[in-house]
Amino acid sequence: MGRFAFQLLRLKISQEVPRSFASHRGLARARFALIAVIPAFALVLLAAWFAVETIRPEITDPEYHMRLRLIRAAQTEHPAKPLGIVIGSSRTVWAFRPEQLPPESGVYWVNGSHVGAGPTLTRLMLHRFLRDGIQPAVAVIEVLPTSFVKENQQFTTGHFATAEVPMMCRYADQPLEYEAYFLRHRLARIPALSHVSNPFFGYPLLLSRGGRAQLEIEMSPEERARHLALCRKMNADYLSRLAVRPAADRAFRDTIREAQDNGIRVVLLRSPEGPTFRSWYNPEGLAQFDRYIAGIAAEYGVPVVDARLWLDEDDFFDSHHVLKRGADKFTTRFGRELSTVLTGCADSGGKP
Repeated sequence: MGRFAFQLLRLKISQEVPRSFASHRGLARARFALIAVIPAFALVLLAAWFAVETIRPEITDPEYHMRLRLIRAAQTEHPAKPLGIVIGSSRTVWAFRPEQLPPESGVYWVNGSHVGAGPTLTRLMLHRFLRDGIQPAVAVIEVLPTSFVKENQQFTTGHFATAEVPMMCRYADQPLEYEAYFLRHRLARIPALSHVSNPFFGYPLLLSRGGRAQLEIEMSPEERARHLALCRKMNADYLSRLAVRPAADRAFRDTIREAQDNGIRVVLLRSPEGPTFRSWYNPEGLAQFDRYIAGIAAEYGVPVVDARLWLDEDDFFDSHHVLKRGADKFTTRFGRELSTVLTGCADSGGKP
């Protein structure tokens, strides 16, 4: 009886073990398939974006391509004049209206700035201009202190084309940071592929040389207070530190080097700020940042145009983005100051 019971138990075990093993093996296969599908989907997604960008490159960064078209037209219409490009952030997007400069100016200036640009996006802008056949004689590169402390990585990677990711990832603060943001952004932007026939839909019109067509003329005290409060919330913490990130330093230096390697004269621009904005700086941090910029200027032999005090508080709507009168004043003085700086550079053999 005991032997019979043992045989039954052994038979039951021999039947259950294969079932259990098969169940575990099936679960392992399912897990592997699930894990494999993620990179496969990512590759398909990137391939789809790459194909669309090849046919319609404007889909990735319409703002850049709007300005590229204007700059190409400028080169074609004025081939005998040296081309000057201002590359900066939303500050210079609003402030610089080269259409107002007199036609007899020695340099034909255009605005190649980009909303949200810091050292990384500026690096990409210059590289793109050169890649796309734009060869300026002068590049004015804006220095925006807060962007050296912190850039919006998610925003920045949203402007990368798929083919540009390998180059730009060297400017991330952390390993794989830009790759992760890029994949997430491409996934979120799948609906944008439906706009391939009109990628410029919803973007503001620009003037013939890249100036903003519409600017705020005036704001009520309540609107100013609201914009100023938002500005302080976004910038005050960074202005209290002003420690330059290594990635920002790399991008900044590489931008200057690439420009100079291509025979472009570089000028650094400290863009206008109102008294309120300037009051938020940590004095020690600002002094340290000023020394950093002075050191870069000396190392690469480039002049610095300090426009921080050019405008009054009521020329801005948030103490660092201009109203129309601020843009008019800035552009007029820019033309005058840059003429002096560039003449001085030529007289000294290219050095400031």
